[in-house]
Amino acid sequence: MSLHLMNDDVNSFDYVIHVLCKRIPLCNSLRAEQIAMLVHKSGECHIHTGFPPEIYILYAQLQKTGLTVQLKLDKK
Repeated sequence: MSLHLMNDDVNSFDYVIHVLCKRIPLCNSLRAEQIAMLVHKSGECHIHTGFPPEIYILYAQLQKTGLTVQLKLDKK
């Protein structure tokens, strides 16, 4: 499963970067900034791939922070 960050008009770039660095495994500030820019320009960005239940936990944590996230099944 893939976790995608969706664009919104609520959260600031700084807040999104902070949350991504804190919650996404192996995410540093440079990667978080790149993700934020991609989301801003294209509307969404893949941010993490994982298996249940880990991906569900991460999804719930990001939702609690106010970010708009979506789970997608990986295509084979």
